[in-house]
Amino acid sequence: MIPELIPALRQLEENYEALRISLDSVPDDKLGWSPGGDTNPISVIVQHIARGNLVYATMIGPTDQRPPWRPEPSISRQDLLGRLDNSLATSRDTLAGVTAENLRESRCDDWCPNCDEQLIQGPLDAEWFALQMARHTAYHLGQVNLYLRMLDNKPAE
Repeated sequence: MIPELIPALRQLEENYEALRISLDSVPDDKLGWSPGGDTNPISVIVQHIARGNLVYATMIGPTDQRPPWRPEPSISRQDLLGRLDNSLATSRDTLAGVTAENLRESRCDDWCPNCDEQLIQGPLDAEWFALQMARHTAYHLGQVNLYLRMLDNKPAE
């Protein structure tokens, strides 16, 4: 792997490890829990992380890594962890395929990852998408950890 991408990959791997540690403390019957309203359950957030990073890997290229699956609220822990494993392995492989010669090639001219009102101007290169993988994972890891705090303080049913 080229040296420019090593810090982003390390952050991504650390975020996935922290996510797995957090998931270890979620009981199986609470993987589908959310605080209510229109919030996504823990299992859907985790699948969103996996799916989103596969999309970012597709943007880096050279192959289409978009998953054939949609998020499932009642997914098993084993399948959920399998999706995470696949996402991280694909991200590693994709980043390992970037060369010094193609690192700065534009993968996209603009991007709206957060909302339609926030257009991020390009050109966006492989390094930008690698950093986005780490940032995206860390953001949603924070959501999962907030849910865990809420679960810990939830009255017994």
